[in-house]
Amino acid sequence: MELTYSKQSPILGRLVAFCVLLFLFKLWLLVPFEVIARTAPHDDTLFIGQALSILNGQWLGDYNQFTLMKSAGYPLFIAASNLLGLSLLFSQQLLYASACMMFVLVAVQFTRSIILLIIVYTLLLFNPFTYGFFPNAYPFRFSIYPAVTLFCFSLLLELSIRLTIAKGRYLVLALCLGFMLGWFWHIRGEGIWLAPSIAIIAFYVLIYSWFFHTRIRRRKAIVAGMAVLATFFLWGFSFSTMNWSKYGVFIHNELKSSEFQSAYGGLLRIKTIRWERFIPVNKEARESAYRVSPTFSRLSQYFEEGRGTKTWMKGKPDYPAAYFPWAFRDAVYDAGFYREARSTLDFYSRIGREIDDACEAGKLACRPRYANLVPTWHFEWNELVPPIILTTLKRMIKFKGYVFEGPRHGSQNDDKLMTNYKYVSLSAVRPTDKLLHRVPDFHKNRIGRSQSAILTINWFYSRAPQVFFVLALFGFGWRSVKSILSRRVNVWDIFSLSILVGLFSYASVLTVVQVTSYTQIGRQLHTTYPLILLFIISVLFSFFNSSIRKDTSSKE
Repeated sequence: MELTYSKQSPILGRLVAFCVLLFLFKLWLLVPFEVIARTAPHDDTLFIGQALSILNGQWLGDYNQFTLMKSAGYPLFIAASNLLGLSLLFSQQLLYASACMMFVLVAVQFTRSIILLIIVYTLLLFNPFTYGFFPNAYPFRFSIYPAVTLFCFSLLLELSIRLTIAKGRYLVLALCLGFMLGWFWHIRGEGIWLAPSIAIIAFYVLIYSWFFHTRIRRRKAIVAGMAVLATFFLWGFSFSTMNWSKYGVFIHNELKSSEFQSAYGGLLRIKTIRWERFIPVNKEARESAYRVSPTFSRLSQYFEEGRGTKTWMKGKPDYPAAYFPWAFRDAVYDAGFYREARSTLDFYSRIGREIDDACEAGKLACRPRYANLVPTWHFEWNELVPPIILTTLKRMIKFKGYVFEGPRHGSQNDDKLMTNYKYVSLSAVRPTDKLLHRVPDFHKNRIGRSQSAILTINWFYSRAPQVFFVLALFGFGWRSVKSILSRRVNVWDIFSLSILVGLFSYASVLTVVQVTSYTQIGRQLHTTYPLILLFIISVLFSFFNSSIRKDTSSKE
């Protein structure tokens, strides 16, 4: 196994200086960006409110149907940014720039070409999702999700290097990787898509250390793995401990609790004569549940006659899959719960138990039990998978989820809301519609200049990556065949494979969402943009380092 590797690089100082200058230029482009204050209790208003509660020393605030429905990874970032005296928009850009720098610091060990490294950093830094409307106008989790993803892949690469072909502080890297993976897991709920990529890197490290190195190197690989797992689980343990002390329940996310999934999964397993795509729990299923579950029957007025029909049906004949979990939680709230966490979870547990008992007694026609949030899969949907996953992959490659359109409206006319957004995010808040005419001309002109420059940059990303990605695919295929025949595989080959598998894994998750729940995906694609670029760069480095022996010894 051959590759170029250098412990120290004489170009490091100049490289960092150039990267800082590029970052400052990007900040200049984004100076006019403002935060839009709006009422969105399931998204940005929730995150701002929870960050405010953290800053006030109240953890996530008073308990209600919103408090524990999402993990606290993003609100904690908002609060940390505030405590450091940094604006949220700046912190998000700094986090992403740091992730780009992390990858470049890994790559600098394999080449002395400062031009190549600056190109790599520039390609990653000016990724168009960082200019997108949603990550910058609203405090969304997707604002930091791609950056943390990039950190995870960069640390995976560096740790695999330290455990195979180089010496170094592998334990510190393992702890950092575990920290980032734990944070990654607690930002959004679909983090399982990263598992196949991690498995590929871990398998490579174990095989390499077991067959090509000493017992000491093998021991280091095991210790590193344990350190990653320990730091990873520390996030969940910490959040669960905080929730236990504040709300009396040892969970980090209510939707992932066994109690909630017992109730929701029970509803999903009820068979109905009629079923419709995107309607996981239709009226027929609910009426069946009312008959066998006295606990669930307490929610009937909300679902069938109350505000649930007005709030969540959105003009449709029944509750869409995208909204039903929130409607379910609102119904429980209206029933008098969500005053105390333990009793609320017990309420969910009773629903699940009563439905399961009815299924076992033959009172209900039921599917096999599974406790999760994914709607029941129907055989007829199988034919939808190939075209949807292919379309999703194409949209990833073409950066189709990127939307750069300036805000058409101002902030919501609510003084308390705007005040919270302003002081929690430490960012400029867009005026209300009535006050937009008071925005000075110089600011409007600055926005125009920034938009013009950004659109020029976007022209490149809307065309070039898809061409380079296709070329990289052919290059990866050629490298794979050559590596198998020559029995020589370098770390960049494995890294390229892990990225490619990660992209396919994420596309598979999005495909399930589009088949079962909703078709409108856009912001979800932001996460894949850095990975598309990373795959291209990784294949390039695999060629650069395929035929040159490493210049440092791997002997202990």
